[in-house]
Amino acid sequence: MSNNLKQTNILLCGSSRVGKSTLINAICQEKLAKSNASLNSLTRKVDRYSYEYSNGPTTHETVIWDTPGIESWNENEVRNYMASLIEQTQPLCMIYCASPGSFAVFDHVAWLVEACYRKNLFCALVCTNMWAGRNRQEIINEFCRLLNSVHPNIAPNKEDNIIYYDKVALVTMVNSQEYTDKDFDVTKPPSGVEELIFGIAKSLNRDLMFAWFRSVAQNTSFWTKMSSKLSNLLKIPTETLNSLYGHAASFIDSLFDLYGLSGDFNTPITHNRPSFTTTDTVNSH
Repeated sequence: MSNNLKQTNILLCGSSRVGKSTLINAICQEKLAKSNASLNSLTRKVDRYSYEYSNGPTTHETVIWDTPGIESWNENEVRNYMASLIEQTQPLCMIYCASPGSFAVFDHVAWLVEACYRKNLFCALVCTNMWAGRNRQEIINEFCRLLNSVHPNIAPNKEDNIIYYDKVALVTMVNSQEYTDKDFDVTKPPSGVEELIFGIAKSLNRDLMFAWFRSVAQNTSFWTKMSSKLSNLLKIPTETLNSLYGHAASFIDSLFDLYGLSGDFNTPITHNRPSFTTTDTVNSH
């Protein structure tokens, strides 16, 4: 890898046709290039999506590893596959998607979550296409049920329609693009994506948080809509944050300068174990 190429990796999981690519497009706000990838010791195909943007002599690449559906796998296959994939790609987080009306085996999702936890990898469990069916709350409840089972010592707390499990996982629902039901003359605007981006950011350690910010650097709606919350998260006055904001890439570099970070995230990622201290418990049902 070139010294001038900085790469960030993200795992994307879930069965097909649940809106994974739509969600990633909404998060990154970039055109993604797709390629099939073969990783050492992985016999199953992994779709590789990526996009790059350049800032001066440095090119920043975000790679999304889209895993195949795991619904027919056994427990050992799921655990071994995820452990190997995490080891090879060193992702900063895993995003799992399920949508109303889609087929999801939640025991398999629990195996995914447990495999990520063993590798200290943060998980975002997302109900996508939230208006496409009536059972969106059932999906949220199932996500919470499995996280309560995997992490019985963590009391969840809810903020801005996101349920946080300390620094381990979150649960939320999103509408990545405008939803229209012509039969009932109903239109729902995109919602929840910027909050999801922020929720992942606040759950990561500092270095991973800024690597995540690199990946969403071109999402101007995130930086403008969430400016107040970002100000509180980064402990930067809103006026200073707004004065820095111009072009997203240079804006991110300015934040790096403020925090004394190099922006080099090609080295193996180390994830912090959570402290297991939370407040404002919620009932997932």
